[in-house]
Amino acid sequence: MGHKATPDPGSPPAVAASGAGDVGVPNTEALEELRRILDSPEFAGSERGRTLLVYLVRNALTGGFDRLKERTIGIEIFGRDASYDTGQDAIVRVSANSVRKRLQAYYTRASGVSSVRIILPPGAYVPEFQRVVPASAPPPGLLAPAALPVPPPEVAFPHPKVWAAVVACLLLTCGVLAYKNYRLRSALPAFRPLDVLPWSAFTGHPDAGVVLTDANFTLHKYFSHREMTLPEYSSLEWLYELKAQAPGLLPLSAVPYTSVASAVSASKIGILLDRAGMTTVVRAARSMQVDDFKDDRPLILLGSAPSNPWVELVDKHMNFRVFVDVAKGIQAVINGAPKAGEPASYVPTAHNQTAGIAYAVIGLMPNLANKGPVLLVAGTNATATQAAVEFLTDLPGLREALRAHQIPPGARGSHFELLLKVDCMNSGASRSEVIASRLTP
Repeated sequence: MGHKATPDPGSPPAVAASGAGDVGVPNTEALEELRRILDSPEFAGSERGRTLLVYLVRNALTGGFDRLKERTIGIEIFGRDASYDTGQDAIVRVSANSVRKRLQAYYTRASGVSSVRIILPPGAYVPEFQRVVPASAPPPGLLAPAALPVPPPEVAFPHPKVWAAVVACLLLTCGVLAYKNYRLRSALPAFRPLDVLPWSAFTGHPDAGVVLTDANFTLHKYFSHREMTLPEYSSLEWLYELKAQAPGLLPLSAVPYTSVASAVSASKIGILLDRAGMTTVVRAARSMQVDDFKDDRPLILLGSAPSNPWVELVDKHMNFRVFVDVAKGIQAVINGAPKAGEPASYVPTAHNQTAGIAYAVIGLMPNLANKGPVLLVAGTNATATQAAVEFLTDLPGLREALRAHQIPPGARGSHFELLLKVDCMNSGASRSEVIASRLTP
């Protein structure tokens, strides 16, 4: 599984790699290094990372290599169904990549603390156990080559014109290299810091998840003419009902489809996070679990509860909530605690693809374990949700809007909400504006 690197005499400390069970790294030393890693600040805030690393190391040390496969890890660690699609659900790959980054950060900070290292190679789930080999010292009684007396060489100074030519060439070379370095740095996109609410809550996290709406679920409710709760949705029993309701859709029911508006919104968010140096993990709502709302990874929920049932977990704590008016067959916004001059509800005039006024709610709050932020972007229709994402990803416009509502863009808050009014055209939104806000320090 690995190889051993023989150190060069006089070279700096090298690392010798070994596979699980190799005599180079006894299991006791590997487990002791695992304990130090789990106690480190890099892993203290990631329960998912700790669980995955323990699973990988223990199976590698005990020879359980047949369990170190993506599908098996997804089933045994993340509770996925045995038939889940690893191409659609990247939970294992993303979690392993996070573990690699945390290990790298740990060894960058704690270099020299231990003589053993645990490495997770890129694209693999079998860890390597490496021994740090100190530089070889010369045998006792012998001088190192650098300490042996060396006769002074005869010094011959070149002609001054030769010196001038050499200096001129060096200056020219440095100038060319400096110019190329400038051009290269100019061509690279500079990271854009997320220093404005609500994105400032994402600072310090290596990645974030974007949860898409579920078009299959919306289609099922169209046929069943009823709303469904989150427990019903997560049980996936509605999929069997959908197959019975629309046999012609049987080949499509197993694929987690989303709306065009949701896909476009996820793309815009991904571009923003990428410019800030973060990795974006796009998730189908159907692949989510309650435990995903207890990890330290930030999550972004797109759409309201009728199209993304996971919204039920967080919107109960919000003042502005998108709800379904069953009698009128529309979605509206309820104002839980109206301030002076605010109505108790906001009823849209635009529905589906019609022109008129729609509303969108933007909410930032801690997740279920208070470890990471959850950002909700939900509109009374798909156009309003997409308009809210466009508003959020325009950082200069977002700063200006916050200042207009006496909210410092760099303010910190455990709970933050914006209510947007959206002017909808038949082909999309023409403009949006913030009409109400909430900020809880």
